Amino acid sequence: MANRRAAVLLAIVFFLLFFPQETQQPAFGKPFEPDQILARENAALDVLETSRYGDLDPEKARWLNLTGLREHDRFAWELLEGVREVAKEQRRYLLSEDVGNRSLEGPVGELLPLYKNVSGTVRGNWVRSRFGESYASPHANLSAIEPGSSYATRPYHRNITGTYGEVNVWFTEKDHFETGSNDSIRVVRADLDITDEKNTGEGWKMRMHGVHYLDTGSIVVSTTSEKFEGIFALPHFALSNYTFLTAKELLNRTLHEAVKHQREEEHFPINPWSSASDGTSEGIFLVPHCEVIAYFQQSPNWSPAFVGKDGHNQKVLSDIESELRNPQGQDHPAAPPLSMSMVLFSPDCGFVLQSKGPPKFTPKEWNHLTGMKIETVYSRGRNHALLLAIIVTAQVYLMIEQMKYATTPSTRSRISFYTIAMLSLGDGFTGMALLPAAMVLDGFYLPFLTVGFIAFMGASFFDVKFLLDISTIQAEERSRLQRQQHPPASSNRTSTSASPQPQPAAPVPPAPVVPIVNAAGADTLPLPVTAPRPDMSGAAAVFIPSDQDIDAENETTAPTTTTGGPTPRDPTAELKDLYIKFYFTLFVTFIISIWATSWPATLRSVFTNAMIFLYLSAWIPQIHRNVMRNCRKALLWKFAVGQSLLRLVPVAYFYCLKDNILFVEPDRRAFLVLAAWVWLQLWVLGVQEVLGPRVFVKEGWAPPAYEYHPVLRDDVEEGVMPIGFTSSTSLADEEARGDGGNTSFSSSSKGKDKGKRIFDCAICMQQLEVPVLSSSSSSGSADAGTESTATGLGTGLLARRQYMVTPCRHIFHTACLEGAMRYRLQCPICRETLPPL
Repeated sequence: MANRRAAVLLAIVFFLLFFPQETQQPAFGKPFEPDQILARENAALDVLETSRYGDLDPEKARWLNLTGLREHDRFAWELLEGVREVAKEQRRYLLSEDVGNRSLEGPVGELLPLYKNVSGTVRGNWVRSRFGESYASPHANLSAIEPGSSYATRPYHRNITGTYGEVNVWFTEKDHFETGSNDSIRVVRADLDITDEKNTGEGWKMRMHGVHYLDTGSIVVSTTSEKFEGIFALPHFALSNYTFLTAKELLNRTLHEAVKHQREEEHFPINPWSSASDGTSEGIFLVPHCEVIAYFQQSPNWSPAFVGKDGHNQKVLSDIESELRNPQGQDHPAAPPLSMSMVLFSPDCGFVLQSKGPPKFTPKEWNHLTGMKIETVYSRGRNHALLLAIIVTAQVYLMIEQMKYATTPSTRSRISFYTIAMLSLGDGFTGMALLPAAMVLDGFYLPFLTVGFIAFMGASFFDVKFLLDISTIQAEERSRLQRQQHPPASSNRTSTSASPQPQPAAPVPPAPVVPIVNAAGADTLPLPVTAPRPDMSGAAAVFIPSDQDIDAENETTAPTTTTGGPTPRDPTAELKDLYIKFYFTLFVTFIISIWATSWPATLRSVFTNAMIFLYLSAWIPQIHRNVMRNCRKALLWKFAVGQSLLRLVPVAYFYCLKDNILFVEPDRRAFLVLAAWVWLQLWVLGVQEVLGPRVFVKEGWAPPAYEYHPVLRDDVEEGVMPIGFTSSTSLADEEARGDGGNTSFSSSSKGKDKGKRIFDCAICMQQLEVPVLSSSSSSGSADAGTESTATGLGTGLLARRQYMVTPCRHIFHTACLEGAMRYRLQCPICRETLPPL
């Protein structure tokens, strides 16, 4: 029942997370009828058609009959002229003084090395301008703008009060021109994401619509809402009369077409120019938000590779842009970055922001907004997704190789369950993050879907199956250890009852054997295979264990009673429980990670670094298990090193690459710390394999374990030496005997090889040379001291790793016995049970 409730809860959370319900709300604050909406838009179009440049001039008391541009609306339009001067200054700096001034009066008459389609993304830093300092809070008169409007709250949304921050802008622009319009201007859409140092969440997101002047690379965009008809007043925000007329001609045509489509459609969008980030309604509850007007100026690419002999030729850049939009396989230089300046003005909230860069700031501090074309973003994203697919596939391959290596209970019991679980959760999280992202991001659908499928299937099929195998073996070990520490009370009680002892049952006489007589009268033919035999008494057969887990198999084959005994484990139920725990942990981690995107920037950064640090600490549980079990090697080295490198590559991508797909600010110092932490874990695993798992652990910190590499001494009486050696035999004596009694050779080699013994390994049938410490080394004689010194290095840790001595006093090569113990924890000679490695 608990598992079913958890599954239902996860399904509800997943549905609410990925399938939010959208609600349509009126754009003008109250439920207008379609006829009223169309009448209001037509009135705004009439104002646009009949107005002239300069009709919006607060100093001369000139106002427009548009919402937000009337005198009693109390917008801060007196700041507009100063904002225009800042935009003109940036324009003259980027285009040069001469071109910047001439472009305000008419066509430039020459081709500048600019992108004609600005579809792409730019990002950078902004600072607060000196304009608008007197507007500490919004002064707009909401009751005068829209009488009877029902706003849920009075505080304004998007009211940016910080002094600096970051901005990310996505531009979307069509290739074709509007019918009958000027071929030097096009409509454009900009999606802004702004944060400041005071921001406590994701930031402020807004969608703006406007125009793009292709000859000069200038862009003017504005928000539109129920209290500000920005798209209809957009030409009045232009920098000159020429740019006003050009924008007015285009918007007259495009806005009339939009209104016509609204009239013809039965369920038309209430506000096609909504400033909501998703382009739909503003939400269930209407909240007043600051309106924004933005000026962008594209920076020409003055590199010699894109400038012709005349100094103003755009032919090369045009060919690059054409190849990006419609690939034909032509060779061309790398596409230059997309760079532009920004001035952002809020007429109702009164703040003015501008991009950080020249001429007020040096290029070292920041160089305005930089980014790349959308085609470059998609191309890089697909290439990086392909690289990620290769990485995830390699991770699955290494996991399969480790599963092939750990095919016996002995090898599976050495592996830490939590190490594999942490790696599995990382794979599952990758798949869970990429599968929804593939549905949202159009340009990355197939690459992200492929990577997400590989990661999710690898985690679901291979990783979880491996976890089940490890969990089954280790659960039996824990239950057996618990029974050894707390034996049943019935086994400890003595028979003190006064009740009479039961009489032994009478033996059952064997069934008579009927002889089989042939024609000759001789009993020569055996019984048929299917015939009943005399030994078929119905007694349960006793099988020899097929693996090294003798106790567990004896318990499994032992008869059980209704009052006690081991309960058989259901593999299906265990797999079900493991899947539920795995996916529940995965969903909780994923939901918390999504929730963390709305946290303050500092807290969000701490959470991200902590999660990545925990993810890259997967070898810590394995190190701990090696110490507790006194196990030197549990994982393949290609698995440990390969998984570490493969999982560091995505982290390095986001921490070190500036133009990553998520535009995360790089932090190379943090990556160096994470890489050093992974290297330290691998180094500890290597030391544990070479010098022993408890080389850094003090005695008493870990439970006692048998030492397979003891220091051997030649005091036979105490039983320290392994079985099968001759006390008078040393390596020098063997060589002397093999030399046919050559006394000179024996005497010369006696000192060199003194303190070593030769044994026979019963597995490989080869000789094993073992350093042995003489019992006389403890005496105070000089000879004893010399002997101890000579054999001191031989009895070191590295020399002791060459042999293994079992509790039953048999000695083998380390590689031979470890290979045998992978399949059976029994002594190859006497079949005595061996403690696990």
